Amino acid sequence: MAGLLFATEPKNTTPGRQGGDEPDHKPYSGPRGPGPRLYGAAMPEADRRRFACPPAVGEFDDIDLGLLDPSDEDDRRTLIEAEHPELLEALEDGRDLHQGSEIVNPRLHIAMHEIVANQLWADDPPEVWTTAKRLSEAGYERHEVLHMLGSVMSDEIWSTLHEKTPYDAERLRQGLEALPESWEAMRETWPAEQARNRAERRAQERHRHPRR
Repeated sequence: MAGLLFATEPKNTTPGRQGGDEPDHKPYSGPRGPGPRLYGAAMPEADRRRFACPPAVGEFDDIDLGLLDPSDEDDRRTLIEAEHPELLEALEDGRDLHQGSEIVNPRLHIAMHEIVANQLWADDPPEVWTTAKRLSEAGYERHEVLHMLGSVMSDEIWSTLHEKTPYDAERLRQGLEALPESWEAMRETWPAEQARNRAERRAQERHRHPRR
């Protein structure tokens, strides 16, 4: 589950830009995040919240990002979407996005980013921020750290919804403690998983449209 949500790293940080096209909007200058060296063992609330959802300037989808308040959940969602310009058209069209051999559900991707950002913003559970600092200090870039945290959250949500198991705070803590090793191990499974998914989709397509 986590691989389908977080396997793809966005290709750029300029809203409206696809590949080598010129941007459709004024450049978005809200960072994917400060470098890992900015996060020490004990950081104030402002740094935690900036990591969760940094303020931005520029325009995205005709919205002046400088007017948005990251403390407002609706504004926070828009700022998160602005960090994913490559998902904009798919979000508007309500479709999955094909990026090479990968398929990304943009609504779920943004939703998981929101969950992680909200947890970091509220510092609840505090282990999420502790893990984010640890991964940043290990050299991982902010956006990938968010994906890593989101992979743990998506596994917990999947267990709760599909396996009908209750939310387990200890299981969540164990998932966070297993990073980054669990994330790196999951990377190795993505090509095989993607090939299997493609084969399943082809079989389903043949079933729906049998040759005459």
